[in-house]
Amino acid sequence: MNHRDRRKLLLEIINTHHVSTQEQLLKLLEANGVTATQATVSRDIHALNIVKVSDQHGKTYYAQLHVDNEDKHQRLYDAIHDSVESCTTVQFMNVIKTTPNSSYATVLAGMLDDSDLTEIVGTLAGNDTFITISKTNESALAISRLVHEHMAEH
Repeated sequence: MNHRDRRKLLLEIINTHHVSTQEQLLKLLEANGVTATQATVSRDIHALNIVKVSDQHGKTYYAQLHVDNEDKHQRLYDAIHDSVESCTTVQFMNVIKTTPNSSYATVLAGMLDDSDLTEIVGTLAGNDTFITISKTNESALAISRLVHEHMAEH
């Protein structure tokens, strides 16, 4: 199952059950035929803006915090501005360097994975460098322009 389908199922689960722990969520995913690691579910929770809320009896459970697309885009632009140091296009890919030793590459790559940017097929992230992969050289150049447009001047 790809990450989009898994995340769709994860949302269905938290919308129909009062899930209070990641362990419980993992079991419910498994009951629906999806095997995932705790780290994967953690990333999914972050990507989907899922937070813990309390009911009237003080019991906590997961729920999605809704963010409109304008806020989501602005958060992406702010993250690019605050953390991207360089962007180099190599054919259908972009190699993007973030603040050294910041571990921010994984966060920004995740934000791009979860965006509605159709020019990005996927990302691969390390500590302070990540790659965006596009279907075409033109799509990669469009992503490069977007990144450069929002980068701080260095």
